[in-house]
Amino acid sequence: MTETYLYNGQSPDDHVASCPDCGAAIALLDQPGTAVPPPPTLREAVLSKARRRRSPAVIGVASVAVPYAEQVAIMDDLLAELSEPQWDAPIARHGTVRDLVAHLAANDATVAGFMGVPGAGERPVHRRWREQAGSLLERISASSEVLLGVEVALAGARPARAPLRQAMIQRTFETWTHADDIRTATDRARAAPRDGHVHMIVEFGLALLPRAMKGPRRDVSATVVLTGPGGGTWTIPLSPASDHVAVLLSADAVDFCRLLANRWPPGSFPYAAEGDPVLARDLVGAAATLGCD
Repeated sequence: MTETYLYNGQSPDDHVASCPDCGAAIALLDQPGTAVPPPPTLREAVLSKARRRRSPAVIGVASVAVPYAEQVAIMDDLLAELSEPQWDAPIARHGTVRDLVAHLAANDATVAGFMGVPGAGERPVHRRWREQAGSLLERISASSEVLLGVEVALAGARPARAPLRQAMIQRTFETWTHADDIRTATDRARAAPRDGHVHMIVEFGLALLPRAMKGPRRDVSATVVLTGPGGGTWTIPLSPASDHVAVLLSADAVDFCRLLANRWPPGSFPYAAEGDPVLARDLVGAAATLGCD
C-alpha cells in the first residue's frame, strides 16, 4: 500500500519510465560523470579568506596585524581581477601596475627581512608579493607585543626609523595607497580603509610631521582637526620648547591620508586654517612628503 501511495498507483519501474526527473536521477546514479578537478585558484582563495578572518592572539599585536591583513587581502583580490592588459596599465610614479606591485614588495621586504622572512625569488610578481606579505603577517601575528617596540627602518625616500608597530602601520598605509593607485589606473572606484584604520594612519603621519618641516625651527604647536570617518583632534608640538598653538588646521581625514601619500597636490589640498597662514601652508607641504614612493 505504501509503494502504491508513493508512486501514484504505479509500480516503481512504471513511475520512473514516465517521470523525467526520476529517470534523470537514476541515470546519473548509474553512470556518474567524470570528476571535475577544483579550479587551480581555489586553494589560494580559501587560504586568503582564512588569513583574512584569522586574528592574532595578542591584542596589541592584533591592533597592527589585522589592518595590514585586511589591506593585503583587498589588494590580493584586486590583483586577481586584473586582465593581462591591465597589468601593463601606466602608473605615473612607477611605470606600470606590474612595476608598482614590485615596488610594494620591495618596500615590504625591509620589514619582512627584519622578521626573518626569506626572499621570494623570481616568481611572478603577484605571487612574490603575496607570499612575502603572508609570511610577514604570520610572523607578526605570532610575535610578542615587546617586539613591536623595536626600531626598524621605514620605507620612503626620507630616511627614518620608527618602532616596528609604526612600520606595520606604514605597510597598511602603503598597501591601501597602491591599491587605490591600481583602481585609478584601471578605471575602478577608489576605496577608503575602515574608520579606525584611517585614524591610525593619520596618527602615524602626524607623529612624523615635525621632523618633515623645513626651515628654521618653530617653537610653537599646531592643532589639526580632521573631520569625517576616522577623524579627531590632535595638537602637535613642532619643537620641545613649543609654548602655544600658532595655527588650527582642519580638513577631511581620508583626504589628509591621501595628502600624506602625496596623492593630493599640496597646492590644491582643501583645508581651512585659523592663525598663522604660512605655518598652515608649510604643514600641508610637509605632510605631502611623507609617502613611500
